[in-house]
Amino acid sequence: MNQALDSAGKGIMIQDVNRKVVFFNHACEEITRWSKEKIVGKDCGDIFQCHTSTGMCLTEKFCPGVDIFQGKFSKTSRELMITRGDGSESWIEANASAIRDAEGRVTHIVTIMEDIRERKKFADEILKSKTLSTLGTFAAELAHEIKNPLNAMNIQMLVLEREIQDTHKLSSKSKKEFLEIVSIVQKEVIRLSGFVEECLQFSRTGELNKSLVNMGEMLNEIASLLLPQAQLNGIYVEVDVMHALPKVKVDKDKMKQAILNILINGIEAMPDGGELRMGVQYSRDGILISCQDTGPGIPDEIQDKIFNLFYTTKNGGTGIGLSFAQNIVQAHGGTLQLEQTSKGSKFIIVIPVDENTY
Repeated sequence: MNQALDSAGKGIMIQDVNRKVVFFNHACEEITRWSKEKIVGKDCGDIFQCHTSTGMCLTEKFCPGVDIFQGKFSKTSRELMITRGDGSESWIEANASAIRDAEGRVTHIVTIMEDIRERKKFADEILKSKTLSTLGTFAAELAHEIKNPLNAMNIQMLVLEREIQDTHKLSSKSKKEFLEIVSIVQKEVIRLSGFVEECLQFSRTGELNKSLVNMGEMLNEIASLLLPQAQLNGIYVEVDVMHALPKVKVDKDKMKQAILNILINGIEAMPDGGELRMGVQYSRDGILISCQDTGPGIPDEIQDKIFNLFYTTKNGGTGIGLSFAQNIVQAHGGTLQLEQTSKGSKFIIVIPVDENTY
C-alpha cells in the first residue's frame, strides 16, 4: 500500500490527530523540496509556514486541518503558499479529506498536493493582459476628452499673450508679470499635452503595422534625434552596430518610440553629463538591442516595479514610458529586461527574427 502511494504522480501527505505527518510520498518531496526524513513526525505548519492566497498566515485558528479535526468540514481545498526546503516560496493546491474509524471519528487527514506555480503564473498573465487592455481603453478615452480643451486653452493663451504685448495701458512691470503667468500656464498645457500623447501611445500598443526594418539604421536615426539634447547635457552618445544584420519585422514607429523612451530616461538620469551607449547585434536568440547609461542606476528595491504602469520616481514623470516600451516589445514576441551593471542602467531588448527574412 505504502509503495503504491509513494509512487503516485501527485503529492500525498497523511497526518494524525496531532497534525504530525505520518506519511509523505516522493511527489511531495519534489513539490516541497523537503525530504520525508525531515517532515515525518513534525507538524507540517511549522515546516511549510503556509499562507493563504490572500497572504494570511495559517495559524492554529485558520489551518484547514484543524477545521477537519473539529468536524467543521469533512474535506477542504485551498491554494497555499509554502516555504520549500531550499528557502524559496511556491504555490500549491492542497485538497484535504478526513479518514474516519468505525465510529466515525476522524483519525487522520490525507492531503493531495499539487504544484500550481504555472497555473498561477498563467492566471496572473491573463489578469495583467485584461487589466492593460482596460487601462488602454481608458487612456484613449481620457486622452481624447482632455486633448480638445487643452488645445483651446493653448490658443487662448497665445491670444492673451499677444493682447498683453500690444496693449498700451499696462506698465512694463505689469506686462512682465502677466506674461510670466501666461508662460506658466503654457508650460503646464505643454506638460499635460505630453501626458495626453503618452496615454494615446499606450492605448495603441496593440495595433502593429509591421514591415522589414534594419535595426542598425533605426538606432542611428534615434541617435540623431537624441544628439542635440545629449550635447546640451554634456552626454557622449555612442552607437555600435553589428555588420550584416538581418532585417526584422517590426512596427518601426512604435519600436522607435519604445527605444526612445528608454534612452530619454537615460539622458534624464545624467543631468551632469555622462555616456549613452546603444548597440545592436544578432544572435541565435534574435536581434539584441542594448541601451546603457552611466547615471546613478536603478535601486535594487524598485527594479521589479519600473515596468508597472504609472510607476515613477521622477518629479513630473507619468510612469508610462517604460510600461509602453515593454508592451511594444512583448507585442512583437520579444523581451525587455533590466540587466545588472557596475554603473548606470542597461536595458536589453530581444526581438525574434523570422528565418525567412535573411
